[in-house]
Order: sequence, then structure tokens, then C-alpha cells
Amino acid sequence: MNLLTKFFAIFWLVGMVSCTSETAPGTNSTSGSNPDSLAQTAVDSVPVPSESSKPTCKLVGSVMEGNMFWAAGIDRFVVISAEKETEDKDLGESHRILTVYDGKCQQLFREVLPVNLSADYPYYLSEITYNNLSKQVAIRGFDKFYIFDLAAMKLSPALLPKFLNKRFVEDAQSGAIKRLELWEDYLVGFAASVGPFVYDLSDPTNPTPVLPLAEYAIVKGEQFNSMFLLKSTDKNNGYQALAPVYDYDKEVFSLNILFDKPMNFDPVINKSFKNNRFILLKELQGGTQRLPYAVDMVQRKTIPLPADISAKKDTDILEWLKKQVK
Repeated sequence: MNLLTKFFAIFWLVGMVSCTSETAPGTNSTSGSNPDSLAQTAVDSVPVPSESSKPTCKLVGSVMEGNMFWAAGIDRFVVISAEKETEDKDLGESHRILTVYDGKCQQLFREVLPVNLSADYPYYLSEITYNNLSKQVAIRGFDKFYIFDLAAMKLSPALLPKFLNKRFVEDAQSGAIKRLELWEDYLVGFAASVGPFVYDLSDPTNPTPVLPLAEYAIVKGEQFNSMFLLKSTDKNNGYQALAPVYDYDKEVFSLNILFDKPMNFDPVINKSFKNNRFILLKELQGGTQRLPYAVDMVQRKTIPLPADISAKKDTDILEWLKKQVK
């Protein structure tokens, strides 16, 4: 079981007795070669239906690799295509027709999505969709995205990434959504030059942005490292922290889960600490007892605290941490 099982293990256990969403041929269901990818754990943990169970619908127009998704448990086949209807006389194909079929290839839903940036900029289905509980898929455009509820057969309004601090765009590609992943109650994404973002999908009728618990300015106004504290699907299972990373050279995205398992963290930290290099998360241990855990927002990793240091006041712990990185 790899590292990222830490956060979503409870999701997969629930998903095993729920419907299983699987990818149709051509769907990109991995996060590249990154060993910290949630995709690999999902593949290891979720039973894969036989190829014969996937529909072989005769599709109109052209479909890009990764733009078909087969949700076997709910009998829905999702496709984004380009057809004559959307062809641009100057730019050619425009991949923005969202169609949903059942397993017998009967069309259940069809909508032409609006041009986002340019007619030749395609829409894409989310690279990872492990979303058995709420039965949703995500569609990303250039800087906007949509959530489609497969149970209610409804498309959300266009949504935008939301951030804790204001971003200043560097160029025309800044803000381009590079990645979308759905993991049960959460959508996690990454936008070029401006960073990761999260939405809570627990209410299918109202996708809600989740702002980072803390954010550290590597370059003021331009580059931030973010840490999110997300509650497990099992509400008694506590919170998990993640500090997502995108490798531009390899085009690989990692959620970068910080702890071995969800813990009963205090979800509130002092506002004055939100833009510090070092963040102290407090595990509630009953009564007034709180055990601190340190996170380095530059390295995006935890730093073990010796017992004598963790017993000190927060200001003393932070001073000790600063000395460790000189």
C-alpha cells in the first residue's frame, strides 16, 4: 500500500461496497510515473470490470485521448467530442460537446460547452475520477471547470479556482488549469503559475471552494506553497494535510500527503501564522492536551519534533525550527 493511501483509505473502503467508476479505453487514469500518485493506489484497490462490460458506442465526430469515462456502477458513459457543429472556420476542431450515454449507448444528456479562451482549446475530463459516493465527474477548460452530477444528470455553472491570497498573473498561460482529480468528496486541481486549489463536492448542488489552511509566499504575489486540511469521509477519522506539488518539467502532479493517517487536528490556526515558513498543526488529545506537528512550507514536508521541543511554547518551537534550516 503506497504512501497516499494515508488520506483516502477510508474512501476506498466505502467505495468497495459502492458502485465502481472505471475508465473507458483512452482515459488517462494515472498521474504519470509519480510514485505518490493516488491513481496507482486506486488501481490496486478497486476491482476492474471486464472490457466487455464497457460500451462500444459509435460516436459522432472525434474524441481526444482521455475524453471518455465509463462509470460502470451507475451505467453512464461520458464523452467530450468535436463535431461539425462546433468546428471553427479558422481554427478547426473544437472539443467542447459533452454527451452522456447509458451502457446501451442511448443518449441521456448533451450540451455544447462555451468557448473558453479559444475555440481550438479543448475541454478535458478530469485525469483521475474516483468518486463513487457522489457520482460526479469534472470537466476542465482553460481557466474554468464544470462538475457533472451523473446521478441527477445536471451540469454545474462554470467554476473558477479560488485561492487564499491574490495572485498576479505572469503571462497568457497563467491560470491555465493543468490538472483535475476527483476523490470522493473533494476535487483537487492545479492552475499554472498560481498553484493548487480544492473544492468540496459533498453537496452535489453546491460545489464549494476549500481555501488552504496556510499559504507561504515563495515569491510575493506570484508563487505560493499551499497546505490544505481536509476532513475524511468518515467524520470521526479526523483530518489529513496535503501540500500539492506540480512538476512542470515532467508534467506530474502529486497531492503530497503529509501524514501516515488522518488525525484529530485542530482545524483552526492563528491568522498571524498562516504565512509563516513553519506551520504548527495541533492534534487534539483530550482535555487541554495538544500535540504539535511541524510542517515546513518551503520543502512541503513535516519536520519531526523531539519530545522536549514539542513540550515548549509555540514561539520557542518556531525559533528552534528556524535554527534547523540555517
